[in-house]
Amino acid sequence: MRRHFLIVVLIGALMFFLAFQIYMIHSVWKQKEEILFMRYKTLSREALTMLLTAKKANGFEKAMDVTDKFMELVINEEIPLLHSEADTVTLRKEVLSQVYKIIEKNEHLSGFIRGYIEKYGYDSKFETFTYINPLILITGNGKFLIFDTVPPAPSKTMIIVNNFKEEHNNFVIGYTLLIDLTRKNQMVFREASFSFALITASILIVLIVFWVTWKNLSEERRLSELKTDFINNMTHELKTPLSTITVAGRTLEKDQVLTNPDKVLETAKLIGKQSIHLNQLINTILEVSLLERTEFELDKHKVNPEELIHQITTAFLTSCDGCAVIEEEYRTSDMTIHLDILYFTTMINNLLTNAVKYCEKDPVIKVTALSEGGNLVISVSDNGIGMSREHLDHVFEKFYRISHGNIHKTKGLGLGLYYVRRIATAHGGNVSVTSRPGNGTTFRISIPQ
Repeated sequence: MRRHFLIVVLIGALMFFLAFQIYMIHSVWKQKEEILFMRYKTLSREALTMLLTAKKANGFEKAMDVTDKFMELVINEEIPLLHSEADTVTLRKEVLSQVYKIIEKNEHLSGFIRGYIEKYGYDSKFETFTYINPLILITGNGKFLIFDTVPPAPSKTMIIVNNFKEEHNNFVIGYTLLIDLTRKNQMVFREASFSFALITASILIVLIVFWVTWKNLSEERRLSELKTDFINNMTHELKTPLSTITVAGRTLEKDQVLTNPDKVLETAKLIGKQSIHLNQLINTILEVSLLERTEFELDKHKVNPEELIHQITTAFLTSCDGCAVIEEEYRTSDMTIHLDILYFTTMINNLLTNAVKYCEKDPVIKVTALSEGGNLVISVSDNGIGMSREHLDHVFEKFYRISHGNIHKTKGLGLGLYYVRRIATAHGGNVSVTSRPGNGTTFRISIPQ
């Protein structure tokens, strides 16, 4: 319950943190965007003020002069040719379009603003746009309207530099210069990149801490389950021989058994067999405890691996009354190696025992030993039930046992393969496993010569 509560709190805290960071990113973005628009608006108006102060001009003088001459031609040559409303509409469109082109080609305020902003080290890759409203011709017969309407509100990427209104010999014009920050997102991102980097780094750090915490909690849960499973298995394994010994002891108290020497002998053998089994369980736990100690050392002797392994397999078959078929193959070229005979024997016996235990048909075990690159390589392959890939990374862990649902089909404490790995590494070697469900398992032990 406490672990579940802690997980819920962690997830809640993570979601709150991520939501807050997203809010911070949004706030930083809006703040930088406002600063960007304010900066370009201020600098562009400063540039216009400087130009007006220094040259008494706004940068549209040449454009207005060219427009004035163009309007004179329109008044003298185009307007007299108008005969219908359609002709008037067409003329208005052509005149407005032409004036836009003249202004775009001849005004130099935009270039001056770009240079001024660039001088301060800011991005000058923006577009400018001039919006005309109104535009009126002054003819000998009065005013001739070209364009006059309610100006639209500027888009969110537009900055108004200034509104102008001028009257010349042949026309009256009102126009507005705007800066179009279409690339504002790139500009804002570039300016906010450091803040975003810090926020991203904090998110990554929190996610890493969360992942490590989650992993540790999951590992703690897994180890707790393994520990509980081990205690349950150990209790079961210890109670079985103890119960048998208790029942056998009570059997010996019966008169009909005491007067029957054969029954007494049979019961005594049963007690002895279960005592041996009980002693083996206790020794297994004690041996694993010994292997956990840092001062653990091997008592090595120089041996011929072929002879030693053959002796182990022969003794195993004898002890289990020929419970399996063992095929042996040796290619060690009469090499010798230093091994702790007792622990090495137990290591091989554990693999042979598992090969028999986890086989649902007649066990066939292949034991090979060969010399490979200065190492003694031992393989123990069986025709058992095999293992799925998800278990291969855990089978050498202490107390780990493969279960089917909540049921363990075979008895054991989950220490055999852990013992194998500890003995292999104590000899300076390693152990690996390959397996597929239904196709058996192969253990490979490599020990340096």
